[in-house]
Amino acid sequence: MKNEGRIAALGFALLALIAVLPVVSVRLPPILDYPNHLARMHILAALPASADLARYYQAVWTPIPNLAWDAIVPALATIMPVEGAMRLMLALTLLALAGGAVALHRAAFRHWSVWPLFAFLLLYNRMLLWGFLNYLTGIALMLWALAASIVLERRTVGLRIAAGAVLATAIYFAHLAAFGAYALVVIAMALSAPADKIKHTVVALVTLLPGAILFLLAPTSGAESHIDYGNPFRKFDLPVSIFDNYSRIFDGATFGVLLIAGAVGLWWKRKIWVHPRLGWGLLALSAAYVALPSRLLSASGIDHRLPVAIAFLFVAASYWSDGVAPKWRGGIAAGLAILLLVRMGVIEAVWLKADRQYEALRPALDHIAAGATVAVAAPPGGVQAGGVPLFHFPTLAVLDRDAFVDTIFADPRQQSLLFTPLGAGLANQPRPETLWPALAKGTLPPLPGFTDLIVIDPPPGLDAAGLPGTVEFTAPRLLLIHLTAPGAPAGPEPAQ
Repeated sequence: MKNEGRIAALGFALLALIAVLPVVSVRLPPILDYPNHLARMHILAALPASADLARYYQAVWTPIPNLAWDAIVPALATIMPVEGAMRLMLALTLLALAGGAVALHRAAFRHWSVWPLFAFLLLYNRMLLWGFLNYLTGIALMLWALAASIVLERRTVGLRIAAGAVLATAIYFAHLAAFGAYALVVIAMALSAPADKIKHTVVALVTLLPGAILFLLAPTSGAESHIDYGNPFRKFDLPVSIFDNYSRIFDGATFGVLLIAGAVGLWWKRKIWVHPRLGWGLLALSAAYVALPSRLLSASGIDHRLPVAIAFLFVAASYWSDGVAPKWRGGIAAGLAILLLVRMGVIEAVWLKADRQYEALRPALDHIAAGATVAVAAPPGGVQAGGVPLFHFPTLAVLDRDAFVDTIFADPRQQSLLFTPLGAGLANQPRPETLWPALAKGTLPPLPGFTDLIVIDPPPGLDAAGLPGTVEFTAPRLLLIHLTAPGAPAGPEPAQ
């Protein structure tokens, strides 16, 4: 076991370096929501010192369950540039996910193993590419909290409640979906305890109580709920999101091979076994995945998020049986290591290519005046992860020019950043998916209060003479128009 522990420690260090390589290789990761999150972190760090930002944005702190990055990154930005703070937080989140799987496996099986290092295969998933960063941070905290709950089971009830309540509340503040997943698993573990089931269950419920109370006090709980189950057949497709990056064939094959290998090993050959109590947690999460709708309260993709949590928990909760010979263990580990290297090579290549494209478009923002107001036009269906997403690229004008951009995330049910009355009035203008087809048809409505318009993936055949202003920057995937046409009033003066 000591040798395996040393191998596991060395393996974790090497895999950690490989896992963070894409993050440190680029300036702007090609994650759909990342520029929007980056812009929000800049605002939270710069307010109220920036008069330009203070005209449009304000920070209002309420106990909403979506604050992990909002609380940490602006604090880091006091000692480093905010872009560096964001990439550091992203790297720490990835390492915390893998480390949480290792820690939970160690707590459950009481020895170190290379098995949970398979969690590194799961880090670059569809939830990451969409930009659900607070959720992934919450899942990392969930894994660590479950490990702590197992370690503390033999300690006093008071210590268990105090530590459990702190950890559960931290998960709540990270993300509501992660808190819900943690609650399901920790209650399932309590109910499956070999003894003192009532005691364990009461302790679990008490630790969850602060988070439940905070939720009732948060604006999120009062959100109008639109329940939508979507296409039920997506339940069979969504688990592929665990490995869904840039090649549907390669990623689908990876999922299929590992699913078949896992099923054969687990159910037929009995070469894999699952920790009994964590197994009940897996069943609880799986049942929730089947039962949950796609949309609930103010959030979408509720069920989309669970496969990643289930996958990390499965890695932490499983282990190869004693019947697997050491040579087979080494061969399996080597095969998965090769698969990881290939996947990371693909990801690194895509991220470097995307970063070059972003850097080529970044000079467009230099043509925007400080404190300007920017509207965005984007094609319907433009909100897509994968490849080189551009939908939120215009929000970098907030970072570079302290500008107002109407697509910034500022929902009081989900963010601590809100609009001022002036900003709210601008945000109520037509949305990007409305402006794009109107621009294509030559029927763009007036944009009162806006100084500039950024067009993502411009419609083909645009007539420059018919545009509502002066083209300041043009590229195949981005167009910047300074709005000087009649009906487009002047915006704020550039900051001196």
